[in-house]
Amino acid sequence: MRKIFNHPFIPITVCFIIGLLLGSYLQFSILPIAIALVLITAFPLIFRKKPLILIVVLLILFGMFRFQIHTLQPEHHIAHFIDHLGIEKVQIEGDIVEEPEISPKKISCLVKLTKIENVPVQGTILLIIKDTDPNIAPSYGDHINYDGTIFRPLKNKNPYSFNYQEYLENNNIHGLSYLYRADYTITHKSKDLFYYLIVLPRNWIRNRIDRFYTSEYSGFLKAILLGEKSSLPSQLREDFASSGLSHILAVSGLHTGVIALIFLTIFQIVFRNRSAARILTIILLIYYMLLAHAVPSVQRAVIMISLMLLAKILQKRISTINILFAAAFIILLINPMQLFSVGFQLSFISVFAILVIFQYLSRKLNPLRNNHLKFFWLLNLVLLSLMVQIVLAPFTIHYFHTLALGGIIANVIAIPLISLVLPLSILSILFPISAICSVYAAANKLLLFIVFTISRFVSLHRILLFDFLYLNEFQILSLYAALILLIILWKNSDSLKIKLCKSLSFSILAVTILIVPGWMLERILEITVLDVGQGDAIVIRTPASKTILIDTGDKTMQKDYGELVVVPYFKARGIRNIDLLVLTHPHADHIGGAQSVMDNIQVNKVVLPRCEYESVLYDNVLASFEDKNIEVLYADTSLVFQEFKPVKLKILHPTYEYKNEENVNNYSIVIKVEYSDLAVLFTGDAEKEVEAILIENWGNILDSDILKVGHHGSNSSSTHEFLEYVSPDYAVISVGTKNRYNHPDNQIIYRLEKSTEKLFRTDLDGAVIFTYGGNSLNIKTIVSEKEIIDFDI
Repeated sequence: MRKIFNHPFIPITVCFIIGLLLGSYLQFSILPIAIALVLITAFPLIFRKKPLILIVVLLILFGMFRFQIHTLQPEHHIAHFIDHLGIEKVQIEGDIVEEPEISPKKISCLVKLTKIENVPVQGTILLIIKDTDPNIAPSYGDHINYDGTIFRPLKNKNPYSFNYQEYLENNNIHGLSYLYRADYTITHKSKDLFYYLIVLPRNWIRNRIDRFYTSEYSGFLKAILLGEKSSLPSQLREDFASSGLSHILAVSGLHTGVIALIFLTIFQIVFRNRSAARILTIILLIYYMLLAHAVPSVQRAVIMISLMLLAKILQKRISTINILFAAAFIILLINPMQLFSVGFQLSFISVFAILVIFQYLSRKLNPLRNNHLKFFWLLNLVLLSLMVQIVLAPFTIHYFHTLALGGIIANVIAIPLISLVLPLSILSILFPISAICSVYAAANKLLLFIVFTISRFVSLHRILLFDFLYLNEFQILSLYAALILLIILWKNSDSLKIKLCKSLSFSILAVTILIVPGWMLERILEITVLDVGQGDAIVIRTPASKTILIDTGDKTMQKDYGELVVVPYFKARGIRNIDLLVLTHPHADHIGGAQSVMDNIQVNKVVLPRCEYESVLYDNVLASFEDKNIEVLYADTSLVFQEFKPVKLKILHPTYEYKNEENVNNYSIVIKVEYSDLAVLFTGDAEKEVEAILIENWGNILDSDILKVGHHGSNSSSTHEFLEYVSPDYAVISVGTKNRYNHPDNQIIYRLEKSTEKLFRTDLDGAVIFTYGGNSLNIKTIVSEKEIIDFDI
C-alpha cells in the first residue's frame, strides 16, 4: 500500500481512465453523474471519513463526468444539424485556424465555422480545395466565404478498416467540405499573436530545411522536428514500418529529450542559476511543443521533462513512473479523446516499458559496466529495443497486423545515429552562417543516408517481419494484465528459481490467451460481401477455416480495391491463404484487385470462365497465375470441390463449352453454396439470358436463402421469373456510391423489396456479413449498423 501512495498518480490516472471508458461506452446523462459527484464529495465533509473505495468511485465518476462534458456541444454547433443539410449548396463562412496543407492537387484547411446562410454556427470542418493554385492559397487566419455542402465523414465501410469519421471527431473535426478554386473568396484578416509566435517561425524552419536538404531528407526532418508527415515519401514510410523503425518518424520522447538536453546545457552555461536555466528550458519546451503541432508524443515528453525539472527546482524526490502517469492524467484531463489516439497509446506504453521493465533489467547488467563498458552499452541498446518491441507487440498487432522484430537489430544502429542527427539538424537550421550550415547539413545527410539504408535493407529482406497477425481487444487486455501481474510478482520475489518459475507460468498463460480463443470459436460459415465500390469482392470462410474469395474488386487510376480493401481485410483476419479464388468474369470491376491479392496472399487454386477477352489487365492477371504456379481451373458444371466439406460448392454456369462473344457478363460464374439448411447463390454479372438458362437447367434447385444480386442491380438482370425461382429471404447488391451507371435500377430495387424480406446495398449499408452456425443466421452491416438474427433458416 505504501508503494501506491509513493506513486499517487498511478491509481488516480487508472481510475480516471476507467471513468473515461465507461463514459464513452455507456451513454449516461450528465445530470445524475454530476449529482453523484456532489454527494460523494460531500460525504467525507459531513461524516469526516475518507474510505478508499469512495475515492476510487469519485475518480471514476469524475472521468465519466469529464468525458460527458467534452462531448457536449453548443446549441448552434454543426454536429447537431449536419445530417439535415442535404446536397444543396449553402453559403458557408469561417476562419482558417491551422496552416493549410498544400499538395500539387489539393489544399486541406481546417475551418472554424462562423455562419451558414448568415446564421451563426460553431464547430470545425475540414475543407478540401481541389484544382487550385498554390501561389494564391489561403493561409492561417484568413476568413473564407464559399457556396458548398458540408457532410459527415464516412465511417469505415468494411470490417477492420480505418474509421475516418471517428478519427476526425476525436480531433474535434465534425464535417467535410469540397470545393474548387473559382468557388470561394478570401478576406485577409489581421494576424494574431499565434501567427507571429508559431506560424511564422514554423514556416521559417520549413524553408531552412528545404534550403539545405533534398526532398527525401527534408520530409524526414519535418516529420521528426515538426511532427509533419505529409511530405514523407511513401516508400520511406513503408521501409521504416517494415523495419521496426517507424517510431523514429514521430517527434518522440528521445527527440524531445535531446532537444531539452541541448538547451538546458546552453542555459546552464549562460546562467549560473540552475533554477533559472530549468525554468527557461520548460518555457522553451512548451514553445517547441506548439511548433510541433502538440502531437501526443511531444505532449507526453514535454510534460514529463517539465515535471522533472520542476521537481528539481522544488528539490522534491522524483519518481519517473509517477511523472509518466501524471503526464497521462494532464493530457486526458485537457482532451479525453486522446485516450483513443493510437499515438497516445503507443507513446505511453513504450515509455512504461522503458521505465519499469528496461530499467529493472538494465540494473542487473551493471556488473558489466566496469570491465566491459562497450559490451554493456551495446547490450543495453538491444535490451531497450527488445523490451519496447515486446511490450508494444499486442497494440502493433491489433492496429497494424504486423510485428517488425527486425527493429531490435536496426535500432541498435539507428538510435545512436538519430541522437546525432537531431543536434546536427538544429545546428544546420539555426546557425546564422550559411556556409557552416551547409557543412552541418552534409554531415547530417551522411548519417541519414546510413539510417535510410539500414531501414531499406531490413525492410527489403523482411528480416524478422511477421504479418497477417490478429489480436482482439480481449486478448490485448488479458496479455497486458498478465504482464503487469508478472512485473508485480517478479519484483516481490527474491529467489531466482521462483522468478524463473513465474516467468514460465507467464509464458504458458500468454500462449493460452493467444491460442484458446481460436479453439473456442464456434465453427460457422461466414460470408462477407466487402464494399469495394462499383465491383464485387466476397469472402467465404468455411467451418473448417478454408477460404474462398469470389472476385477482387475494381482497379482504376486512383484506386486499387485489392490493395485498399481486400488485402487489409485478409491481414486483419490473419488469413494467409486463399484456398479457392473465383474470378467470375474478366471485367476490371471483378478482377482489378487480383494482382495485389496474389502479390500479398498465397492463392492455391483459381477458377475462371473459358472466354476470350482483350484486356491488358486480364492478360497480366493470367500471366501472374503462370508465374506464381497457381493451379487454374476453367468453370464447368461438372467441377466438384470436395476440400470444402461440409460446405458444398456447385457451379451452375457456365459450362465448359458455353460461348457468347457478344456479352462477357454472361460468362459470369454462378455458384451455389450450401451448408446445413442454408443456401446462397452468387451470380456475378450474369444477365437475363443466363437467368433463363439457369431456370431451364436447374429449376427449383435455384431456391436460396441469400442472393448476391446480378450485375450490381442493373435492369439487365433479376427478372421476375428468376426471382420467383430463387425466392431469397435476403438479397445484397454490391454497388458503388453515386456510380456513373446509376446502379441499382429503381425498378429492380422495387422488385427485390417485394421478393425478399430484406435488401442490403453496400453503397448504403457498407460491408454485409452473414454468419451461420446451423441454428440461426446472423446478419450485420458495417455502415448502417443493422443487426438481424433469423432462426427460421
